[in-house]
Amino acid sequence: IKIPNLTPEFDSEFYTNGLIQDAIRHVKDYADSLGIDGLEFHCYTEEGKPPMAVFTYEGSGGPNVMFYGHLDKQPHMEGWMEGTGPTSPVVIDGKLYGRGSNDDGYVSFALFFAMKNALEQGATLPRIVLVLETEEESGSNYLEYLLDKCSEWIGTPDVCICLDSGVLDYSTLWLTSSLRGFVGFNMKVSIAENGIHSGTAGGIVPETFRIANSLIDRLEDPVTRRVPLLEVEIPERYLEEAKENALIIGDTMHTEMNMLPGSEPFYKDNLTEMYLNVNWRPSIAVTGAAGLPCLEKAGNVLRSSTTLRLAVRLPPTKDSKQAAEEVVKTLTDNVPHGAKVEITGLGNGGGFCMKDLSEKTNKALNDSSTLFFGKPSGSYGDGGSIPFLKSLGDKFQSAEVLALGVAGNDCNMHAPNEFLHLNFAKNLICVLSHALTDLV
Repeated sequence: IKIPNLTPEFDSEFYTNGLIQDAIRHVKDYADSLGIDGLEFHCYTEEGKPPMAVFTYEGSGGPNVMFYGHLDKQPHMEGWMEGTGPTSPVVIDGKLYGRGSNDDGYVSFALFFAMKNALEQGATLPRIVLVLETEEESGSNYLEYLLDKCSEWIGTPDVCICLDSGVLDYSTLWLTSSLRGFVGFNMKVSIAENGIHSGTAGGIVPETFRIANSLIDRLEDPVTRRVPLLEVEIPERYLEEAKENALIIGDTMHTEMNMLPGSEPFYKDNLTEMYLNVNWRPSIAVTGAAGLPCLEKAGNVLRSSTTLRLAVRLPPTKDSKQAAEEVVKTLTDNVPHGAKVEITGLGNGGGFCMKDLSEKTNKALNDSSTLFFGKPSGSYGDGGSIPFLKSLGDKFQSAEVLALGVAGNDCNMHAPNEFLHLNFAKNLICVLSHALTDLV
């Protein structure tokens, strides 16, 4: 947490300031301090590409289990509560605050501790590989390339476990049954060569912010906020999951979102639909803007252009490349008033649906969950995106791919006041330790 490294997209000096190397070195130092005999460190570096760290442990038979985490972090942001900060780790009420605490700096420390715990008790472990990416928050543009470059160390995984996902609550071991896909881009709407006095131009020259809004309304119904163009038919098993998990979560599905008093979420009176809305339906968020001066510098000028950064979440089974093409076409065809629309920074990533696990893997997880959480594991859909999982499933088609993690709705990943729920993390470490020994 103290190391202020960011993801490449938000750090123009990512390749020169040495911060990501500091983060990798810190993880290696911790691994060395535990003295796990046979744990080896590798790091692939290439000019112009993010480094990838790989730890390997040969084990005593059983499957080749690959774990995934990432060391890059989101921007620090403002608004951290008093006594906390993005690079000032502090524990308050059983929560470790700081950027990267749950997303997902905990991964390597949790796994190494789980391995050390098992070995100190005389247990045996399977072959374990930990892959640490350093550009996940920037879209994993080089991930498949780097996995190929590291293939000699990784081998062919039998089980792939991503520890970058979340939880519905902190009393259950949650496996992620689905994740949404993603399309992100900048949309610039221009109407003039320069800004013009609003008294002179207002009523003659169209306003670009309103044009941008009207274009977004082509995708998103302005009343229901549904995005029909990108919706898919939801499989029956996930409709049933929605009903079951809506009962488990209850109103905390929205009460933990820190909405202002008096404001209301979508589908307030139908939690099943709310669950489906955040996990299986597309949504659009404006996450940034350019061309809008701050209030202190906002003169009476009709601006020449407006640029918005849009984050579009996709249903888990929607083809993200096709979705990106559909979105771009919708936004750029027959633009109102003949305004110029430019789409830049376009990126996309596929969603994920977990396949049925083998009897052995399922038993190892459920037995371990019962020991440390008092009940078998549960499954739920996560509205976030981890495109890596689809890439991994495509690359290692015979492997079991599953995702779990520590991030609840209230843990503020990417936002101010990000925290790691320490008691849940401890239980997860115990589960990993026990389950790994059961896989041998």
